[in-house]
Amino acid sequence: MPRAGAYALAMDEDDPTSDHAEAPPPAGPDHGSADASATSVRPVDLRDYVDFSQDAATCVRVFATPELALDLWCIEPQQATPVLHHEQQRIAYTVIGGRSWFVTDEGEVGLDPMGSLMVPPGVVHGIDNRAPDPLIIVAVSSPPSATPASDPVATRGEAIRHEPDRPNVLRRLADRLFGSGG
Repeated sequence: MPRAGAYALAMDEDDPTSDHAEAPPPAGPDHGSADASATSVRPVDLRDYVDFSQDAATCVRVFATPELALDLWCIEPQQATPVLHHEQQRIAYTVIGGRSWFVTDEGEVGLDPMGSLMVPPGVVHGIDNRAPDPLIIVAVSSPPSATPASDPVATRGEAIRHEPDRPNVLRRLADRLFGSGG
């Protein structure tokens, strides 16, 4: 079973109209609410959401808005996702680390890091990790499924820089054009 903070995706045999069944992540802050993510910039360090399982490929919902969702797939060597089928969602997958094989009815496509693939709604597909190294893939879907956001498994945030003493480029430009507001 996946560790806390991740949910495993599988076909829902009881509901043929369902894209997948999900085991919900543990309770915690609602990172996926429209109020929290649509009204402010929310940087995340994706490394804080990496959550591998020896048992199965895991998918972690990093955040979602009413328009799109960002998920992180973590797939150990020789693992594969279950069959994925999303009738309503267009999904862009980007390999961050490792080597992947995307399998569809149209054939197989191998992607290395920074390779990307768009899967239109209704296309049955899956992701295999046939390589000896772990595989990490970012998946952006629109419209998003109802899956809630997961809590990060760590909170280091090392990829995020805050420079509170230095105004951002838009503030500097506005100050130059219109004069300093303070």
